[in-house]
Formats: sequence, structure tokens, C-alpha cells
Amino acid sequence: MEQHHLLFFQRVIERFYPYVSPSKGLYCVRKGCVLRGVGAVLWALVLSCAVFGFGCSPARADGLKPRVIVFVHGLHGDRTTWRSSNGAYWPDLVRTDPHFQNSDVVVAEYPTPSMRGTYSTTKLAEMLWQSLNKQHVWEHREVVFIAHSLGGLLTEEMLLNHPSDAAHVVFVVSYATPHEGSFVASMARIYDSDPLLTDLSSSDDNSFLADLEQRWRSVPYAARIHRYCAYETQDTASGAGIGRYLHAHARVVSYYSATYGCDVDTPPQKVNADHIDIVKPPGRQSDAYTFFAKVYRNNPIINVTQTVRDNKVSGLYVSCGLTNTSDDLQVPVALDFSQHEQVIDATAEFVDTAEVKDDTPPTVKKIDAGGIAHIAYSFKGRGHRLGLFGCPTGHASIVVHFKVQSMVPLIE
Repeated sequence: MEQHHLLFFQRVIERFYPYVSPSKGLYCVRKGCVLRGVGAVLWALVLSCAVFGFGCSPARADGLKPRVIVFVHGLHGDRTTWRSSNGAYWPDLVRTDPHFQNSDVVVAEYPTPSMRGTYSTTKLAEMLWQSLNKQHVWEHREVVFIAHSLGGLLTEEMLLNHPSDAAHVVFVVSYATPHEGSFVASMARIYDSDPLLTDLSSSDDNSFLADLEQRWRSVPYAARIHRYCAYETQDTASGAGIGRYLHAHARVVSYYSATYGCDVDTPPQKVNADHIDIVKPPGRQSDAYTFFAKVYRNNPIINVTQTVRDNKVSGLYVSCGLTNTSDDLQVPVALDFSQHEQVIDATAEFVDTAEVKDDTPPTVKKIDAGGIAHIAYSFKGRGHRLGLFGCPTGHASIVVHFKVQSMVPLIE
């Protein structure tokens, strides 16, 4: 719920406080002032596109960095959601921060009309996915999200519906996301038919939120994604300007709703702001910013490399006409666990063979987590005994080719 939603709050207050009569100044806020403000914003967007190219084209597919940070706004928001009153723009703070030099930044947008919207949460989640797809988000090796309010729920719904893309996601940081709903949405849906308000309500019959959480916990590709949460500590005023004279404030998303379902090993972050300003850090020392920076640092980009290492087993002998066989020849490979090395595949072959036959290629039956390959092999000695002259002993060696993957954290 963004700054555009302040008018929405104002209408909620007017609905439930009928004794408040709009003054001439209030009429100006609701009519001409708002229209002039919208016009100014539109002109600003046009000028920024013409002069700076800001927000006017998708990210380039070439030269992608290993990770991308995606900003997802909330209900009635847009790409201006992240701008502080002092002009600081969170995505730009990240772009110019050397601690995030190996990450691209994408600011997502999706339509959320300020009143009487018709899009369902499922529809918006699909529109969000399509937008990110056009901006080449899913072509990155790793994806992380900063989501505000409804944006956190849309992100989860989107990832559940696209498992192959969810495989790229490391974590989601949600700011004031109503995992258990919001009473403000419950109140507002009485007079607004927007289906999003039903999905965001705190009523006991909110099947959308219950189903979303159950699905998230039940599928492995989603359950492995870390969820970190921040919560608001201040009430949100019903409107700008005149709203403070109505003395009608509300905690839009409660602590319990904002932190439900989040990772237990990382405490939720308290941000001393209301529901709107929680995602408008004025600088890099703000709680909202430092919390994301800490989460990012604790989940570094992983450089994945693959190499092939060989281990040769010699001294496999066989007498004339006999068979040398084993169902479990154990062949190890040295692993550096500080580099998170693991064997992801292995093959085996005979080499240095002499005086043997029926040497069917050895097979790898299984690979232990510690890097031991279990090999099955069999070969026979060639020829027959020749009396006084004897029979040459056959021999062979086995080479196991280990494909080793290492995952080394990238220090930024």
C-alpha cells in the first residue's frame, strides 16, 4: 500500500466517520490538487525518459551480472515507491554501492488502480512474471527480491507458478507484507470491490493467504528459498495534509502479519517508519537499507565451477582362464570441503590392459557424499595353461573420472 493509497485511506475514514464534513480545502485535495499532482508526475516520467532514459527500456540481455536485485512495489504503488522525501532512491543507492557491484538492479511495475481495480492476485502475479521475463531477470544465475506489502505476496505467487524460474531465487526480503492480512483491507473492501482487498483482508475466511502459505511450505523448490521480513513500527496517517487533522491513524500491517512464515534464524527487522515510508530509506545507514545489506552479505553470490579429476587403480591381476571381478571396488577422490566441493558424476574405464579378455567397461554403481565411487567390474585372463612354459598373467587398471563441482562465495 503506497502513497497513492493515502486517498484510499482518506475515503475509508470518511466512510466510518460520517460526522467529518469535507471543507473547502479538503475538496481541493480530493479534486484539483490530486489531478494537478498526477499531471506533474506524468510529466516528470516523460521528461526522465526523454532526458535520462530512466525506466523506459528493459535491461540488456548481454553482459548480465551473476545476480539481479528486483524491487517489487505494493498496492497502488509504482517505481516511485522507493523514493525518500530527501530525494534518495533506493534502487539507485544499491546501483552505486560497491557492495552490490556484481548485481544488476531491476525495478518492477504492475498495474494497481487506486480505486475499484479488477485484477486478481493471480493475474497480477502472472503480469509481474511477464514483465520480469522481458527484462531478462530469469537469465541471471541468481535472483533476489526486495518486496513491499502486496509485492511480497505477488512474488511468492509468481514463484509458485514458475518452478524453473524459482530455482534461480536465493531469497526474498519482504517489508510490511501482510502474510496474515490487514484489517485496513478488511475495512476498505466493504465499499470497494477490488478483488485484491479480499486477498489482503485479515478475515478468518481468507482462503488465498492460507492456500499461499500451505503451497509455499509444501513444495521443495519454494521451501528452500529464504524469506526475511521487516515490519513497520509507526501508524500510517489517513491522508496527506488534511489527514493529520482527522487524528485517524492506523497500523496497516501488524507485527505478526508482517513476520509470519519468515526464516527463524534471522530475526525480523524493526523499521521506525509507517507503512509507506518503510521502503523509502533516506540513506545507506537507514534500518531498511542495512537490513537488506546484511541479508545480502549473509547470502553471497556463489561461483559454481566444474572440473574433472582422475584416480587410477592399478594392480588388478588375473591368472590364465580365470576371472577377476568385484561388485564394490571403492575409489575415492580428494575434496576440499571448504570450497563446498562435491562429486556430481563419475565414469570409469579400463586402461593398461594386457593378456585379458571379456573386459566389459566398469560401471559406477553409486557415489558417496564423501566422494567415494563404488565400481563394479569384471575381466578374464586370456589363453590356457601351456604345461612347462606356463601362462602369462593378465593385468589391468581402472581410471575413474570424477566430475567435481565447487561453490565458492564471491566476496564483494
